[in-house]
Parts: sequence; structure tokens; C-alpha cells
Amino acid sequence: MQIGEKIKKLRTSKLMTQAELAGNEITRNMLSRIENGAAQPSLDTLRYLAKRLNVSAGFLLSDSEDEQMYIKYNEIYGIKSAFLSGDYRICREMCLNSATQSDDEIRMILAECTLEIAIDEFIKGELHTACEYFDMAIQECAKTVYNTERIISIASAYFRYIRRISSTLSSDYIDENEVPIYSALSLDFCKYIGVLLTFEGEEQLSNLDDVIDKQSIYGLHISALKYIRNEDYERAHTCLCRILFGEQEIPKPMMYFLFCDLEVCCKEIKDFKAAYEYSIDKIELLQRLLS
Repeated sequence: MQIGEKIKKLRTSKLMTQAELAGNEITRNMLSRIENGAAQPSLDTLRYLAKRLNVSAGFLLSDSEDEQMYIKYNEIYGIKSAFLSGDYRICREMCLNSATQSDDEIRMILAECTLEIAIDEFIKGELHTACEYFDMAIQECAKTVYNTERIISIASAYFRYIRRISSTLSSDYIDENEVPIYSALSLDFCKYIGVLLTFEGEEQLSNLDDVIDKQSIYGLHISALKYIRNEDYERAHTCLCRILFGEQEIPKPMMYFLFCDLEVCCKEIKDFKAAYEYSIDKIELLQRLLS
């Protein structure tokens, strides 16, 4: 397809008249001659027309007639901008509504933003919704040629943590225990999950203690669990209270385990009133998590 034909096809697809596309830079007669192949645009004119048509000058110069490439070019900037801005729900809708949603790059972005939404739902304690989004992210991974090991690994790690709350919550598409979580260890929460699994004998991941900030909520909880194992309930209680009354955001599912551990510690240090209150908090939170 010649440059003039491309320009005309794009102009008509956008329901633009020749006068509207020509604007103030060139005459309508000159545009008509370009579209009919009677004249070739200068480089400046080509750039001007490309900008008004919202395509690259390179697209007009290329021999390709692939409209999918043009459509993707129009959409990908907005999709990437939404993703980089952290607007994952908007980004996901843009990907799903994309005319080129079968494109590998679009599929990869769709999987990534779906994973981010799943994590957000997890933090809020919407476990059923989180599981649905984790599974949707895993499904999208199967539709792209890009390396999706990290996404599947992160989803698997979260599923293994969620399953500690209820065995009824699991993936419909993977066996979480069969997926290595090494690729997920770029995330602090997944490092924490790795330490928990090692602590409970489910995994043998070395040196994770060293890469978790000891003053973070995750580092403090690991310390508390070690104190509980050594029956030093006073120190464990101190660590748990630092988490509970600190300024860092606590994921709701993690809060459930804090209440469990605080109930145990309070019983051991003979603070039965607090133990009873934490047991009530634990039961109420569990009901909300599983609702």
C-alpha cells in the first residue's frame, strides 16, 4: 500500500475530511494529490500528517499493511501509562477491551496487572476475590510466549499462604506445592512466606532470614514465632504488639495469624482477658476473610 493510500485509509477510518486533516499546514488540494499518488509528501509534511492521524511517521513509510500493528501502536501507550502509574484495574480493562488483546505483549501486561489486583484484594482480606484474580493471572500466562515464571511463582506463594487459613481456598489451575517459589522471592511478602514454609518444614530455603528487614512487620513476626518456639512468650508478645500497634500496613490475612499468636502468648503469660479478646477478634476476622 502506497503512502497516499495509507493516509486516505486512516483519514476515512477516523471520519476526517480532507480539510480537517490538512489543517493550516498544507492545502486540501495538496492532500488530495498526496492521497491519489500524484505527489509525494516532504518529510515535514509526513510528520505533520502522522501526528494528526496519531500514528508514527515510520508506520506511513513502511510497506506493511498490517492494521493490527497500527491499532496496537494507538493503544499500547495508554496501556503502559496506566500500568506504570499503578492504575492496574484501568489497565486490565484497557487490555481486555484492546482490539489486539491476543498480542503477546498485551497478554503479558494483562497477566501482570491481574496479579497486582489479586495482591491488592489479598491485602484487603477479600480472599475469594483474590483467588479468582490469581487464577485469572495464571490463565493469562498460558496465552503468551513471554516468560511468566515469576507471575506463576508469586501466585503459588500467595495460594500457599491462603491455604493456611482455609484448605478450601486453592488454585483451580495449578498445584501450588508443585510450583517452586524461588522466582517469587523478589517480593518482601513472598520472602516472608518462604521463611514461614522453611520454619514449618515445608521448604528448605536458605538465607531468607538475612534478606528480611528485622524491623519490618514480617521480620518481627518471624522473631515472634521463634520466641514462641523457645517458649519465651513475653518477648514474642512484645514483637507481636509492635506489629499490631505500629504504622506499617498489615495485610488482613496476616492479621488473622497475629491474633492467633497473641491469643497463645496471652494465655501463657496469664493475661486471660486479653487472650479472650484476641480469640474473639480472630474468629470475627476469619468469618470476614471467608465470607
